[in-house]
Amino acid sequence: MERAKLEQFNHWWIKRQVDPDLALEFKRESYHAVAAALEKRFILALVGLRRVGKTTILYQLIQHLLSKEASPKDILFFSFDEASAGLPDVINTFTEMNGNDLRGGRVYFFLDEIQKCTNWENELKKYYDLYPKVKFVISGSESLFIRKKTKETLAGRVFEFTLAPLSFSEYLSLNSVPKGEFSYEAGIRPHFFKFAKFGGFPETISFSSENEFRSYLRPMVVDRIIYKDIPSLFKIEDPDFLVTLLEMVSSNPGMQIDYQSLAQQFGKDRRVIKSYLSFLRESFLIKMIGNYRKSSAATLRKAKKAYPSDTAFAYLYKPIADESFFGKIIESLLVTQLGALSFWKNSYEVDMVIKDIPVEVKYQGHIVPGDIKGVREFMKKFKQKVGIVATKKDEMAVKVNEGKINLVPAWKLLLNPGHYIKID
Repeated sequence: MERAKLEQFNHWWIKRQVDPDLALEFKRESYHAVAAALEKRFILALVGLRRVGKTTILYQLIQHLLSKEASPKDILFFSFDEASAGLPDVINTFTEMNGNDLRGGRVYFFLDEIQKCTNWENELKKYYDLYPKVKFVISGSESLFIRKKTKETLAGRVFEFTLAPLSFSEYLSLNSVPKGEFSYEAGIRPHFFKFAKFGGFPETISFSSENEFRSYLRPMVVDRIIYKDIPSLFKIEDPDFLVTLLEMVSSNPGMQIDYQSLAQQFGKDRRVIKSYLSFLRESFLIKMIGNYRKSSAATLRKAKKAYPSDTAFAYLYKPIADESFFGKIIESLLVTQLGALSFWKNSYEVDMVIKDIPVEVKYQGHIVPGDIKGVREFMKKFKQKVGIVATKKDEMAVKVNEGKINLVPAWKLLLNPGHYIKID
């Protein structure tokens, strides 16, 4: 391991602070949860889509430690996305350079994109078990790879945090919109439409043109995941087909997945379709939800619907959106932002079910009785007393025989979901 490379990564050894351009002042909501666990024994794993801020949080945690008087030379950062090395090589070079005693005081290792390090899980287990005072914080962009390895080798040793794209509340904070400003037309509306189009990538907030947005998203996110990340982890014969599937899902948010039908459509084996969609899902490019059943296991076995993991992908592949498609974008936005795991489809359909509460999206001028029929049928079947319809502007509580249906503007539901749905 080249010493110069470690010095390049760890400039605080000399400057005694992290470059402010790396440890940004704005902190994601997830930062506080990770920081609170920093002194626990467990390995902390931060996983999520590329370019949503995982590395920034690592730098912020390092700055936090420095502000608490941790010795700069007891903190190591290494990115396996930027340099190739084995974990023992990195750690041995670090201890030789700084004279660290791994059995002595607290030493911190921040390892970025850990999945690109060969045999990382076994090496991490060895160091974790041998050196109780060493703290590991790792990040990765492939959930299946991280979770499989931690389940097999690091069981009981890891706390995992998933970092999603920006929430709408975070987006407004980054745009300096006052927390108490809920005037839709004056303060929220322009941001809501831009957020729905450009999505929750922190770096796209300052973009003013669609060309700038596309020039960033395709090479920095999509191409790197599909042509670099996924092939490095799995046997992929046709990366271009991954792009085809991503475009299909992004252009049809909420499409029902029929593996056999897709196999016939594309002339591929059904197992290939299923595997390729799982690669997209585990790399956080798409989200899949199952048909609701009381049993979560039964839900997982049922038919699936697929959405882009961020509405930026929908806009990337289908930029000219009519009103009806924009409604699908809002549906996709709510599914991903609210963490929906299921929809419901019987004789009627409900877009998503969250905490057993049916949520239907009707992004249109006014809501008429027929628009709430699916929600009412769900409430009747499952004896649920509350339902929600996300609207364009209508806001009221509608009493029905089954209970109460709250009509809530979509932007309000995004800003304060816990007011309408009890989310853990």
